Amino acid sequence: MRPSHPLMLRTSIRSVRVLGHRPAAAVVGRQWQVAAAARRRHFADDKKPADPSRPAALPTTETITSEKSEVPEVRFVEPSIPKEDVPLTPPTPNTIVPETEAATPPPLSPADAAPKKKGFFRRLRNFVLTLAILGAVGFGGGVWYSRINDNFHDFFTEFVPFGEQAVLYFEEADFRKRFPNISNKLKGRDTGSQVNVPAQSGASWRVADNGEPASRQSSAVDKKATAKVIAVKEEHNNPVEKPKAATEAPKPTPAAAPEPVKEAKPAAAAKKEDAAGFEAPEVNEPSRFPPIAPIDPLKIEDATEPVVQDLVRMLNDIITVINADKAHGRYSPTISKAKGELSKVGSKIKAIKSSVEEKAASEVQAKVADFDKAANDLIARVESAMVVQETQWRKEFEDEMQKVKASYDERVKLVLEREKQLNEERLNNQLLEQALALKKEFVSEVQNHVEAEREGRLGKLDKLSTAVAELEKLTTGWNEVVDTNLRTQQLHVAVDAVRASLENATHPRPFTRELVALKEIAAEDPVVNAAIASINPSAYQRGLSNAAQLIDRFRIVANEVRKASLLPEEAGVASHASSYLLSKVMFKKQGLADGDDVESILTRTQTLLEEGNLDAAAREMNGLQGWAKTLSRDWLGEVRKVLEVQQALDVIATEARLQSLKVE
Repeated sequence: MRPSHPLMLRTSIRSVRVLGHRPAAAVVGRQWQVAAAARRRHFADDKKPADPSRPAALPTTETITSEKSEVPEVRFVEPSIPKEDVPLTPPTPNTIVPETEAATPPPLSPADAAPKKKGFFRRLRNFVLTLAILGAVGFGGGVWYSRINDNFHDFFTEFVPFGEQAVLYFEEADFRKRFPNISNKLKGRDTGSQVNVPAQSGASWRVADNGEPASRQSSAVDKKATAKVIAVKEEHNNPVEKPKAATEAPKPTPAAAPEPVKEAKPAAAAKKEDAAGFEAPEVNEPSRFPPIAPIDPLKIEDATEPVVQDLVRMLNDIITVINADKAHGRYSPTISKAKGELSKVGSKIKAIKSSVEEKAASEVQAKVADFDKAANDLIARVESAMVVQETQWRKEFEDEMQKVKASYDERVKLVLEREKQLNEERLNNQLLEQALALKKEFVSEVQNHVEAEREGRLGKLDKLSTAVAELEKLTTGWNEVVDTNLRTQQLHVAVDAVRASLENATHPRPFTRELVALKEIAAEDPVVNAAIASINPSAYQRGLSNAAQLIDRFRIVANEVRKASLLPEEAGVASHASSYLLSKVMFKKQGLADGDDVESILTRTQTLLEEGNLDAAAREMNGLQGWAKTLSRDWLGEVRKVLEVQQALDVIATEARLQSLKVE
């Protein structure tokens, strides 16, 4: 929650900076550092270069004072390491003696080894430095957190010294960073010092008004009026010097939150009341001027920015205070200039906002285009990857299927081989069993024959067996005759059933069942099968018309043929119309009329149909030409189907009679 005084003026951090001063603690600290550095001891870590020409001198074998010494005897000690394991190159000194041993400092004396106690000033310095570092870190953290949390901002700026100035400095820096174009145009911020303007300061519109009646004797009055005017001018020249002492001590107090711009109505009402309440002075009264109109409050259209609204409220509050103190005559030009500048600021903010919005819109469009392009590329890549993956998976699937198929084929082959072996073994066992049984039976028969021969009955048995064989042959022959006769009768019955179904049907009905029964009875007879195969499938699937239906249909077709009997091969609309009209006045013939014209052919066909000769009628209709033959094509096709079925049935019936004659 922000404080209830959003218009509280905060002094700039620049006003509290101290320039050209350095803390004395820093100088003392540097002196302490020099003294501490002087007391420190250092040891050399680098070894001095050794002269390789001089051998190393041991304290027990050589002294510096003697000129030379005897060379010690060299004792040969056989090495414990075999010659094969000895390295070719000698090791470096660093591998034998590490550098840490050479860099190890000599042991300290007991006096130096004792820890030294820190002095008072050093501890004070450490304490002050620690306290300063912690204070700086805490102050910096408070400034940073106050920019995030509003409650902590209020607490920090109110109770921490210089906290408000520090926060304000960073806010100004952030504002300049966000809006670099208008940072140079901003004027210096008010330091927050209070300025009290007396209500009666400045020049008054009265020339001289001390409450005394005016008269023609104005000598004394002029002196008093002159003194008042001088005092008023002095007060006008130094209006801020009087309250200056009183305003230096206290801190700037937060002003109350101003109300919205709705205060323009009371100001306008006050203006009207002042104008209406003014009365012109009389002749004997001192001269008076009408009161100056109060300053109108500021109104900015489309002021949607919070900063502009706050500035408008602040300026309107100032205008209200000026109008209340009746100092509008003095501050009117300044307020007018402030109004103009504020209007310019509002327009500039609006222009900046529009430019930023346009730039953001263009950037968003560019980002959207980039995103669409990237999305399309991604989709294309994904689709290509999916196609590749699908191809790979399909290939793998086919490979796996081939492997599975091969494995199952091997299994099936193995199972079949095993079953084949088992069946062969089983058959062999059965054959062996049958062979044994036959052998036993043969042995028994032989024994029986031997016994029969022994008994003298072998001749009778031969006669009996011969008679039985002849009887079997005779029985078999008669069975074949009976079966053939039965098949012939069934064939006749099936043919009669087909004919009956065709003749007795009131409408075309399929006779597929009758043909199936006829084919089963024929028992693979090639003649019957050929006759059935010659029948058009549409005939027994859809059925055929009987003679009466064919005659009725012929009459309809004959009427249509007569209408087109006079048409040439390439006739037009007029030819059709003339043929239709002339067909109405033509005379119909009767009986077996002679001639090849359409009417004669139709008359002969109708006569043949009435006599039941479908074959001759079809032949007559087949002799038509042109449109007459085209119109009668369907009827001819139906008649051909009927004739084909009748011919097939006649062939089957003839074959049945022939078989019966063969049996006889």
